[in-house]
Amino acid sequence: MKIVQLTKNDWVIFMSAEEDYADKHFDQVVNKTEHLLEHYPNQVDVNFLKAKALMKLKRAAEAQQILIEFRDEMSQNSKRVAQMIQMSLENSCFMFARELNSMISSDYEAKILAAENQYRTVNSANLIEQAKQFAHIGSLGVYNQVKGVEDARKLPLSEYLLAAKTVLSDPFLWQVTKTQVLLELVAVQVSDQVTLNWLDKQNYHIQLTRLKPVNQYASLTTVFQIIEARYTASDPIKLQLLEGELVTQSNYIYPFFDKVISDPQYWVKATIAQSFGDTIAANTESERAMLKWLATIHQAEGQMNMM
Repeated sequence: MKIVQLTKNDWVIFMSAEEDYADKHFDQVVNKTEHLLEHYPNQVDVNFLKAKALMKLKRAAEAQQILIEFRDEMSQNSKRVAQMIQMSLENSCFMFARELNSMISSDYEAKILAAENQYRTVNSANLIEQAKQFAHIGSLGVYNQVKGVEDARKLPLSEYLLAAKTVLSDPFLWQVTKTQVLLELVAVQVSDQVTLNWLDKQNYHIQLTRLKPVNQYASLTTVFQIIEARYTASDPIKLQLLEGELVTQSNYIYPFFDKVISDPQYWVKATIAQSFGDTIAANTESERAMLKWLATIHQAEGQMNMM
């Protein structure tokens, strides 16, 4: 995300908005930051100031959405992250707070645990229902599964993990949903074992500490590097289409990239052929296996479109 710096005149407006925040004129802060965001929609400082003002105006959902959207950019500043954690705890977004905590050297684990325990005490009945809804997310359509995974980030860790184990072992659940749940557990650095019913309908017992974020698997990053080298200059539109296809693939095959992509060069050729209606020969057992995986992904994606 490209961050554009404010002009001198707009910086004056921003400083005025900060003064309004200090003076508790929160409506004015929102008005001024929204004016700036018309010209600088991705400016981190402006978005963060708006989020803080929205919190003061009891518009917590809007504030939290800003924190989620700009998490990576905002978390470059450790002092800001501490404020983001506090805001997220006030909004009962416990898993998101843990994501933030895992990104910095300071440890707010005790503070998060205290907030989770307080929430359990005050909202026990509601919490049970929230966890139950998450655990049975497979009964929902695809759109509502996506929303349900996002809503589940409000759960305390213990309840999230217990429900997540049910989600991950569900043989009928959309594979992409399982991947998003796995990645959430990786993001908050959970040390536990889960059973994953994967794309091949087999169960795998996985130690979560052995998993990595998607962009740290060499076989996948090599595939991205190959298509970037081939198309960045010559055909950026084709590059964008292929990158989108690779992201879709990754959502189905995580975390077994090395199992599936045994030859990144051939995987690229096969993906290009499939994406543009061509055929490709498979001359080895490894190549035949990769074509089968691509067919499995294509079939799963087709079934998803009918859900």
